[in-house]
Amino acid sequence: MKDLIIIGAGNVGGYISYNIADFQGYRVLGFLDDNIEKQGKMMYGRTVLGPCSSIDNYIGDTPLHVVIGIANPVAKKKIALLLKDKNVFFPNLIARNVWLSAQVQKGKGIIIYPGVSVNYETQLGDFVIINMNCAIGHNCKIASYATLAPGVNLAGFTQIGETAEIGIGVSTRQGVIIGENAVVGGQSMILNDVPPGTRVMGVPAKAG
Repeated sequence: MKDLIIIGAGNVGGYISYNIADFQGYRVLGFLDDNIEKQGKMMYGRTVLGPCSSIDNYIGDTPLHVVIGIANPVAKKKIALLLKDKNVFFPNLIARNVWLSAQVQKGKGIIIYPGVSVNYETQLGDFVIINMNCAIGHNCKIASYATLAPGVNLAGFTQIGETAEIGIGVSTRQGVIIGENAVVGGQSMILNDVPPGTRVMGVPAKAG
């Protein structure tokens, strides 16, 4: 059994804690979370051991397995950069009933919830989160730290930029580009490219 630390005692971390049996071979030591009100408490069946800075207490000679269970893309990236020079390993946690084409390229630290399908020649960057029942078309590119809420449907050749956040039930037209750090509101339909750092929503999606 490999020791595993979950960073972030929120909804994503809770999903991992409750479903760790789906990812064979792990023993969860607990959570790390910078929210002082959570520290020392039991959450999602595990103890919040302390702040993220206390991770050195759990790192030994062999790499510590760590999952960043944080949905917010910017916060997720910040934690990943803080840990990049430490003796840690970021496994991909992919639910059992996910369908991944054999041609999908995967980074590290990816979390994929149940009911997701990812078609051929799609690229998933580091620390991507894809929530329940998303359908990712062929030849898509989802850059590092992006988060997709449940029920997102990406048509083929869609590109999602780094640290972008895609809301529940969003759909895209084939080939659109959603820029870095963009936020797409839930139930939106993306027919045109979304510039970096832009917030859009609606059918069709517009800035606002």
